[in-house]
This record gives sequence, C-alpha cells and structure tokens, in this order.
Amino acid sequence: MAQGEREQLSVVMFPWLAHGHINPYLELARRLTSTDRDGVDVVVYLVSTPVNLAAIAHRQTDRIRLVELHLPSLPDLPPALHTTKHLPARLMPALKRACDLAAPRFGALLDDLRPDALLYDFLQPWAPLEAAARGVPAAHFSTCSAAATAFFVHCLGSADRAPRAFPFQSVGLGTADEEAKYTELFALREDPAALVSERDRLLLSLARSSGFVAVKTCADIERKYMDYLSELLGGKEIIPCGPLLVDSGGGGGAAESDRVMRWLDGQEPGSVVLASFGSEYFMSEHQIAQMARGLEMSGERFLWVVRFPESAGGGEEDHGGAARALPRGFAPSRGLVVEGWAPQRRILSHGACGAFLTHCGWSSLLESLAAGVPVVALPLHIDQPLGANLAAELGAAARVRQERFGEFRGEDVACAVRGVLRGEEGKALRRRAGELREVVARNDADDAQVGELVRRMARLCGKGQRVAVPN
Repeated sequence: MAQGEREQLSVVMFPWLAHGHINPYLELARRLTSTDRDGVDVVVYLVSTPVNLAAIAHRQTDRIRLVELHLPSLPDLPPALHTTKHLPARLMPALKRACDLAAPRFGALLDDLRPDALLYDFLQPWAPLEAAARGVPAAHFSTCSAAATAFFVHCLGSADRAPRAFPFQSVGLGTADEEAKYTELFALREDPAALVSERDRLLLSLARSSGFVAVKTCADIERKYMDYLSELLGGKEIIPCGPLLVDSGGGGGAAESDRVMRWLDGQEPGSVVLASFGSEYFMSEHQIAQMARGLEMSGERFLWVVRFPESAGGGEEDHGGAARALPRGFAPSRGLVVEGWAPQRRILSHGACGAFLTHCGWSSLLESLAAGVPVVALPLHIDQPLGANLAAELGAAARVRQERFGEFRGEDVACAVRGVLRGEEGKALRRRAGELREVVARNDADDAQVGELVRRMARLCGKGQRVAVPN
C-alpha cells in the first residue's frame, strides 16, 4: 500500500494511576507504534496525572504522546499524591474518588483528541461510558494475569449466591468459603463516599469492554485461564498481548546500577538470591525484621532491594506502619542491600542470580520466567497469592511457609531460600524455569499478538478494512 493510502489509528490509553500499570501500557504503546501494521499507522495518547507523566516524560515520541489529566482537589490529596507511588494507604480511597470525579475532564480530553479507540484499566469503569457517549469504542486492557482476573470475576460474580470454589484448585485459595472471604477482604471493601462500588469496578470494566478483553499474558502459559475468563464473560474474546517485558532502564541511575552489577560479577554462578517486593509495596517494621533475619539465617548470598515510604507529613500511620529503616544492628556479611531501585531484569539475567524471592506480582513473575530463574514465592496481598500458586503449578516456584498472607517468619524464609539454591527441589525448579524461559521469550518476540490487537481495534472503529481479520 502506498504511503498516501495508509490509515491512521489513534488510540487513547488510560491506565490506573500506578507505575505498575502505566509501564505495561507504555510498553504496549511502544510495540503498537514501532512496526508497520499492515497499512495502519498507530498513534497513542497515554493519559495520566502530571506527577506520573513527569517520571516518563523521556518516553514521549512523535507517535506516543503524553496527555495530562488533572484530578479535582480533595482534602489531604495534593497533586503530588495523584499517584499510588508513596501514597499513604489511608488515602487510596480518596485517590480512587478523585479519579472518578475526573470523569467529565476525561470526557473533555476525548473531545479534544477525537481518538478512534480507547484502552482502559479496571479501576475506571466509567471511562468506556465517556467514550461511548462520543461514539468511541473502548476495550479493557488488563495488566494482571488471566488466572487472577478469572478468579476475582468468578468470586465477585457469585457473591449473591452460594459460593463455588474456583475450578482450578492448584491456583485457587482453598474452599469456596475461604476464597469468598479473601475476595471480600481485598475486593469488597467499601468507601462510604465512593462514586463507584468497589465490588463492581472490575466486573463493570470487563462487561463494558467492546467485543474483546486484552491481557498482558502468554497463551502458552495461561490458555485454560483465558478460556475460563472468556466463559465467565459470556464468550467475550480474550486477546493475549504477550509478557510485554520492559528493559531495566532509568530509575536508580547508572552509578547505582553499575555498583549492583559489579557486586554480582564477583559472585559464583547461581549463588545469589534476589529479594524484591514490588515498586509500591512497603513492608512493616516486623516484616522487614523477619526478612533481614531470614536472609542472614539462610547463609546464602543475597541482593535485597528494600523500599521505604516517603513521609507525606502525616506520620508513620500514613503507610500502615510501614518500616522506614532497616533493623538496628543489621549489617549483612554475605549480602548487598539496595534502597529504592535496582535493574531487576539485568539482575535476573546475570549468571550469579540463582533464585528470585518475590511477592509474585505478575510483571515480576514474567521477568523471572523470562530469565529462567526459579521463584521463592512470598505473596503479600491482593492477586499475589494467585500468582504464587500459578508459578508453583508451572513448576517454577517454591513457597515460603505462611500461616496467613503477609505473615512470615525469618526461619521459613531461610528454609525456602536454601531449598531453591541448594536442595534437590531447586534442581527441578531450575530445569523447569529454563524450559519456561524459551516459552516466554518466544511469546515476547511474537509481534503477531500485538498485530492482532491492532486489527481488532481497527475493526471496532471501521478502519483497516483492507486487512483480513481471522475469525
């Protein structure tokens, strides 16, 4: 097709106000816009708050444009806190409320941008309504696993009748009553001032998705969960977009990255456990103390990425008692402690890294599998127990013993770390992780998945008609 005959597909992306959501959307945007798409040129407008966009300003290109959404002011929620990063836990309901109140402003942005399609996240079920009022088709893009999404839809969808256990026992959380109680704890908490019921956000977001739901996942890993999610959604198609692995750039600066990599260069192959628990979760003082104790008790080399909250002026309680310092007297003799940030993918890919002690967030799990590194699973909240169970089902993870999610003892951390690095179980986990490395790499390199998403969006808005779309 001649250049003059090419069509342009303009897409607004609206991720939740967390970098753990923004980064997968941004990586998807990069892939959507970086390749010839069968006669369709894609331009992306990524919408978020100014404080979030400031951190990714360097990612803007002529085809990826960053668009500011200004939330209304609420008590105790200044613009610097219009993000989940460093947000006091007690203010999370206020952030959701402010985002909901910004619906008319988001609609005004759609009026200005006049996009062909919208990709939106699960906490903004009103976004597809704003789009529909302007004749713009909208599709949900999930940054969580298909297994976790299916689990919560299963539990939330049966909340008004007798609970049924999740049909995949290896990933589920026990009996039907136990799963219902867990879902109620994390998905059904109500904010009296909320404009959208917490219980309904995910279900409405998925129900309002036009024709299909896109998911950051690999069909080779999650096919049965994709199929079950489709069944729960009345046959709506699930489009896998691949693992969307992001290069470890930025964040802590070159000097810190170089220091970490030099330390790894001095370690024996497969001898180091990387311990890291996500970019926005802060451990309590007790959890920090138990983690420090467990890593030292293991007797193994470790690289611990520890994060502390910034003070928001409201005192320690702002972060639910999160720790602000390492335990007094903690001076690791066999490990390196890095505060705030480290190049996670580079560390996992280093020959010295033999295990990953992780909370089992979906992106972290995919990065571990992509590097062929077995997981020591220590889930702490929300969808993480499901991710831990999925990694164990895949044969690539051992669990830290826990009485309850979020509660653990140093002794059990030490036992699990030693088992993966030195035990017989660890040998099997490493073999399986090596096999899964090829699976994830193949999916990450498979540009056809993103191409399929482009075709589906083009068909929704009546573009790309010269390109056949498979049924």
